[in-house]
Amino acid sequence: MTIDRYAKAVLTVIALALCAIAAREWLPAAAPRGAEAQTTVPRYEVAVPKSWGKIVSFSNNNLLMEAPDGTLRVVDVEGRAPEYPRVKVHIRWQ
Repeated sequence: MTIDRYAKAVLTVIALALCAIAAREWLPAAAPRGAEAQTTVPRYEVAVPKSWGKIVSFSNNNLLMEAPDGTLRVVDVEGRAPEYPRVKVHIRWQ
């Protein structure tokens, strides 16, 4: 008998909680607020010159760029201007 009353009490609490969750959708005062971003600005803002070429890939905060003459540049972009972006590796085919 006691287990039956306990089970009915637990199921009643669960049913009331589900009704409260469903009722929040129709009550404007209890409606959840919209999501807000933590920061409004990006961590880094980088301007890479177009003369360095097109971006081929991005990995580990480095850009691999290919210039029109076929040279490759590995550009480190993690940091703030004026020292970033900086060319880490310049590859020329011979």
